[in-house]
Amino acid sequence: MTKNKAHDAESYCFHEGEPILLDANVWIYLMFPSAQPTPWYAKSYSSVLKQMLFARAQPVIEALVLSEYLNRYWRVEWKAWLRRNPVLAPQFNDDKEFRLSPHFQPIGAAAVADAHQILKLCQMADTPMQLCNLAEMFAEFGAGTLDFNDGILVETCRLRGWKMLTHDRDMKVGGLEILTTNPKLLAACP
Repeated sequence: MTKNKAHDAESYCFHEGEPILLDANVWIYLMFPSAQPTPWYAKSYSSVLKQMLFARAQPVIEALVLSEYLNRYWRVEWKAWLRRNPVLAPQFNDDKEFRLSPHFQPIGAAAVADAHQILKLCQMADTPMQLCNLAEMFAEFGAGTLDFNDGILVETCRLRGWKMLTHDRDMKVGGLEILTTNPKLLAACP
């Protein structure tokens, strides 16, 4: 697969109408769960989003990204809840039991409120799965060289001509233009 070309998102010049898919990890930094400490780069991505919106570029959200965001959000909060409530924790055999409990409801409500904010900022788009090169993606997944969700997102961006804003250091191949503040990703995809 062709290597991605990475641009420093903080110095990138956004263009009006330019579609940019924001990866779930960026949304987690922008609208992070209360239990997660704010990483140093959250401020950078907040500035990048402001620049993007000021330039009237078009942030894009895709169902897979929103799903990853919501699932990561509540699991961060669940793990923090377990640490704060060691006496109650044994009553839950797994995360699904916790999700069905009343303890989950405020976490779920907060995650959904943030998801609504994301949807207000973004244009919604679907994955063109019927156009994806699934044979190649399955081969790479089977070899352990591809996170399948990342592969779907890369294919979606490639097929639609979108750039991707991500902090994922593994996002090195696919032939995309990547925007990031991650120094390791910038070095790996000059």
